[in-house]
Amino acid sequence: MPGVGEAVPVSTALTLVAAAIAAGLDVLGALSAVGEAMGGPSGRELGAVARDVAAGVPWEGAWSAAGARWAPLEGALRPCWVAGAAPGASLEATSRALAGTARREGEKAMAELGVALALPLTLCLLPAFTLVGILPMVIAVAMGAGVSLG
Repeated sequence: MPGVGEAVPVSTALTLVAAAIAAGLDVLGALSAVGEAMGGPSGRELGAVARDVAAGVPWEGAWSAAGARWAPLEGALRPCWVAGAAPGASLEATSRALAGTARREGEKAMAELGVALALPLTLCLLPAFTLVGILPMVIAVAMGAGVSLG
């Protein structure tokens, strides 16, 4: 878990909410328990959503107060809250989608890093290659041909 005061990734909260619901808690109980367990600003946001909905605030209003970063979790829980659907499949699909997005962003960052490092590495390795590989060969050929270097 992140340190005190750090934001918890939505994917972590999603996994924890899914586990809490699988353990038998209802949606509001899961949000409240996960919020309490996470602590920090992320935990307070989820706890506030649970408290607001329990106090009669409409579902959309409670989540809009929590912030846009919780949209994947809200979207996964919406069918459960609005229509009474089982949340397991929705939470799992959202979790897989977030993991795929994170993987694609990581691959893109690695590709960008490779491109950004190409020129500096070339500028560092070319002089070394010249000094260690080409210059001794030129000196050996010159001395073998009897050419005076000095």
